[in-house]
Amino acid sequence: WNLTASAARPNPQGSYHYGLVNTTRTIELANSAAVINGKQRYAINSVSFIPADTPLKVADFYNIQGVFSLGSISDYPHGGGAYLQTSVMEADFRAYVEIIFQNYENTVQSWHIDGYSFFVVG
Repeated sequence: WNLTASAARPNPQGSYHYGLVNTTRTIELANSAAVINGKQRYAINSVSFIPADTPLKVADFYNIQGVFSLGSISDYPHGGGAYLQTSVMEADFRAYVEIIFQNYENTVQSWHIDGYSFFVVG
């Protein structure tokens, strides 16, 4: 993460041929609703996020240990019980990642994702 970076810079038109790009990783995110410690919580791949006292970007930049857990969210849902954690999913810089959103609940789940470029496939 670059704390001094300015706005995103778009690629020149046609610089990537998206239909020909090989994805390097596939992530399947399944949302779920659960009661944890007597409270209604929502989880992604069984992990329900809890905020840290230290901002995550600051903790990463200054290498502050114990603020968040890398790799605690698996790339695929495992069907286990939901639990609380300050979790962060890492990805390689400039990797082409396919993200599959799964919703097994009876209600619609909205998502907010940040990154460089996204294409909705279906």
